[in-house]
Amino acid sequence: MEDAAFWREQGVKFRERARSVTDDALLTELLELAAICEEVAESIEDRAPAG
Repeated sequence: MEDAAFWREQGVKFRERARSVTDDALLTELLELAAICEEVAESIEDRAPAG
C-alpha cells in the first residue's frame, strides 16, 4: 500500500540533511530528492478515494 506520509517524511529527512552539507551540488541533489518525495506524496493523495 502506498503511504503519502512515508514519502513526506522522506522529504523532510532529505531537507534536514541538506541543512548540514557544504557542497552545493549535494545540497541541490538533496533538495531535488525532497521535492520528488513531495510530488510522490501528492500523487498518492490525488489518487486516494474521496471520503
